[in-house]
Amino acid sequence: MTHARAGRKAPLATVAACATVALAVAGCSPSQTTDDDAEGPVTLETWISQDMETLFPGDAGAYDNISVLDVVYDGLVRYDPETTEPYNYVAESIEPNDDNTVWTIKIKPDLTFQNGEPVDAEAFARGWNYTADGDNGLYSGYFFSIIQGYDEMQPETDENDEIVKEGATDELSGLNVVDPLTLEVTLNSPFAGFATMLGYTGFFPVAQECLDDVEKCALEPIGNGPFRVTEWSQGQELTAEKWVDYPLDETPEYDAIHWTEYATGETAGWADFKTGDLDLSFPPTAEVEAAKNDPELAERYVERPGAALTYLGFSGYTEGPWNDKEFRKAISMAIDREGIIGSLGSGQATPADSWVVPGGVPGGEAGTCEWCVFDPEAAQAALEKAGGWPEGGKLQISLGDDEAEVEYFTAIGNSIEEVLGIPYELNIDPDYFTTRAEQGYDGMFRNNWFPDYPLNENYLSFYASGEPGAGHWGWYSEEFEDKLDEAAAAGSLDESVALYQEAESILAEDFPTIPFRWSFSATYYSERLDNVILNPFSGAPILREIEVSAR
Repeated sequence: MTHARAGRKAPLATVAACATVALAVAGCSPSQTTDDDAEGPVTLETWISQDMETLFPGDAGAYDNISVLDVVYDGLVRYDPETTEPYNYVAESIEPNDDNTVWTIKIKPDLTFQNGEPVDAEAFARGWNYTADGDNGLYSGYFFSIIQGYDEMQPETDENDEIVKEGATDELSGLNVVDPLTLEVTLNSPFAGFATMLGYTGFFPVAQECLDDVEKCALEPIGNGPFRVTEWSQGQELTAEKWVDYPLDETPEYDAIHWTEYATGETAGWADFKTGDLDLSFPPTAEVEAAKNDPELAERYVERPGAALTYLGFSGYTEGPWNDKEFRKAISMAIDREGIIGSLGSGQATPADSWVVPGGVPGGEAGTCEWCVFDPEAAQAALEKAGGWPEGGKLQISLGDDEAEVEYFTAIGNSIEEVLGIPYELNIDPDYFTTRAEQGYDGMFRNNWFPDYPLNENYLSFYASGEPGAGHWGWYSEEFEDKLDEAAAAGSLDESVALYQEAESILAEDFPTIPFRWSFSATYYSERLDNVILNPFSGAPILREIEVSAR
């Protein structure tokens, strides 16, 4: 198995111009008929927090387009919202051979896309091939590195990451369409957890009409899920109506979903929620306490522990005291996680003491990070053991241009300076993700990750850099990478999970990064909603589960 992984899912670029997409569909559009009309459709009013460039499944890596695609497309598996366990959905069965290198996927019969094309083995193969093709440069391409033939699909690039020679082929040799409803997948090496990946957006099927005009399909998706996009004014609003011919079970009773796009962040729309124009929202930090103390709102509130980890990395590829584990331990124990989160997070985060979310995915346990406690005396002792901090130097702490995170990391820097006497400076970098990928930092920097599928491997595999000095942190451990390979080759998923836990123990001992906080998901909902359940990965409300009454 290839372990090199991308880091945090980068927000998609802001759309420069507003474009309106209108699809011809039968029936009345929610934009023409309101819920106040007794004959009109029942519409869920919700929001997204950023302009989206695309709704092509293989290019969706952010909270918002994943949330939309979850109702527009169906994958081979879906995930239980309580246990996170995958269960077959479009797949009739998913079976490995004896050593987990060849997987046979049987697809349910008589399924179609919203344009009438069959959802069959070829629909999955064409979508996976297009996404895996490095010449196309799609976000989710790296997921297919575990399948035979991936390397041959990748282009040669120059020092500016420009393609100088295209990949040798545009098809994964490890995909074999055995018959219309059977897809055989051959992996590069054993991976017992392969089936857990298959509910992620990058593994959705793609209609041939979509590949015939990918640019159009990115704005006018041809899905196979319970809702179809009918209008999208990028940067403003998006509407999806129920697909009347949807054949499977998981579809709500309401008729349409209308998303309002807010450019000011995830707390935008609270004013519209309070006036009744939105059915789902969460207040900005300044209004969190007032909302909590409102007895009416308290009855319409749902929360769950989140799965997104914010953590600190170091530039192990540069010279500096951070290459000493004692120094990293000192930094970690100098951070007052509870105090910082309590003062800035309004209870909407929890201190992290592990690299895998506790209880959120198989293999996740609390307390794997021994030095993720606030202990000023131990921190000072560890710094002294590391040889102290260079006189006159400042610790650079780098992060992206995000107002809330700047507050957090200012507080982190202040805590470090107060406990250890190390002066710091924030480096707020609008090109953070690019700079990190190019190993452009010197010191400490912010990282974030939430899982794409329910397996502890998903938190660990991107630490496998393949060689000393590579990866985001320049950290390399042959023992760690061997353990990942052993876990992937395990005979059962339970054995694999246990071996990945051993890999986390190796990571914890070397301590290349410092866990800081786990996300905490919460939302308020309107009086006309019921059964509001939050996604265990992203924290977004699961739109298929919500019940909506007419206004």
